[in-house]
Amino acid sequence: MSVTIGLIGIGNIVDSHLNAIKENPEYKLVSVCRRSEDQLRRMADKLGCRGFTDYRDLLAEAPDVVLVSLPHGLHCRVTIEAMQAGCNVLVEKPMAVSVEECRTMLRAAEEYGRQLIVTEVAGFYAGPVLTGKKFKAGDLGRFFTGSVINERFYFHEGRPRWFLDPAMSGGGMFANVGLHRLAVARACLPGLTPVSVCGSVSHVSDYEVEACASAIVKYREGGCMLYEEVGYYPKPEWLNVGTHFVFEEGVVGWDDKSWRIMTRCRGQIEEELPVSADGYVQSYANMLRAMRGEDYSPKTWEYAVDTSIAQGLYAGAREGREIDLTSPEWSISA
Repeated sequence: MSVTIGLIGIGNIVDSHLNAIKENPEYKLVSVCRRSEDQLRRMADKLGCRGFTDYRDLLAEAPDVVLVSLPHGLHCRVTIEAMQAGCNVLVEKPMAVSVEECRTMLRAAEEYGRQLIVTEVAGFYAGPVLTGKKFKAGDLGRFFTGSVINERFYFHEGRPRWFLDPAMSGGGMFANVGLHRLAVARACLPGLTPVSVCGSVSHVSDYEVEACASAIVKYREGGCMLYEEVGYYPKPEWLNVGTHFVFEEGVVGWDDKSWRIMTRCRGQIEEELPVSADGYVQSYANMLRAMRGEDYSPKTWEYAVDTSIAQGLYAGAREGREIDLTSPEWSISA
C-alpha cells in the first residue's frame, strides 16, 4: 500500500527530497505546493501530480505525509495545521525558530497522534556514525573535548532573501548551517546530554543576521564541544579548518574515505569508511519506520535540542552569560 505524500514548498533543495522519495518506493507523490503559478505548473506537470498555490488546499486532501520546506518562521504554524488535517509531517531543519515553537510541535504530534520527523543530513555521515558506534560500545572511553570549525561565504547570491530576516530565519549562519555541526556531534556522542551553552556572536553592519559565531556546549556526563561558524569571507585554501573529537583512548578524525584515531601510545589506527548514507533518504525512511511503530534514530526531540542550543547561544551572547539548557526556559523533554 502506497504512502501518499505532498510537498509544501519546493525550493533549492527539491531535488534532494525527490530523490529521497524515489529511493523509498513506498511513497507516492500526489501533490506539490508553491506560490508561483508558472513554476508550480511546470513542476506538477513534470512530476505528474496535483499542484496548489495555497498549502491549505493541499492539506484539504490530507495526504498521509507532507513535507514542510518553507521559511523557518513558518515551520511551526504549517506543521500544526498539517497535523490537524490528519497528516504526518517531515519538516526541514531547523525544526523551528524558538524553543517554545519546538515544544508546541512536539505536543501537537502527541495530541493528534501524528509522526514528526526533521530532515537533517549530517548526522548520517559515515565518520560520525562509526564514531558514535564505537563511543556507545565503550571502545573510545570517556569524551573529553572536540572542535568543529566551518568557514564558507554565507551571503551568496543564491541564498533566498528571507534567510537574512531574523524573524523568518531564526538567525544567521549558526542557526541554519551550524545545525549540521550539532548533528555531527550528536551522532558522535550518543547518550550525552547538553547542559549549557555560551559563546560570542559577531555582526557586520551589512546584514541583520550573523555569520560569525563561536559556541561552547558542555555535557552533563563531562566534556565539551567548541563550534566555530564563519561566513563573511570566501574560504581561503590555506585556512586550517576541520573536525576532531578527543576521547580517553585517543584523538578521532575522518575524511570521506577513512576513519582514524591517534591513541595515547602514539599509534595510529585507520579504518576504511563506507559511502555515507544519504541523509534525506534516511529521514524519509525514518518516517516510514515511525508510521509502522518501529524504532528510529535520531528522535525528533533531539533536533529540538539543537534549536535550543542555537537560540541559547544567541541569548547568552546578548546577555553576556552562560545559558542553562536544563532550565525551564530552555529545556526540551524527551
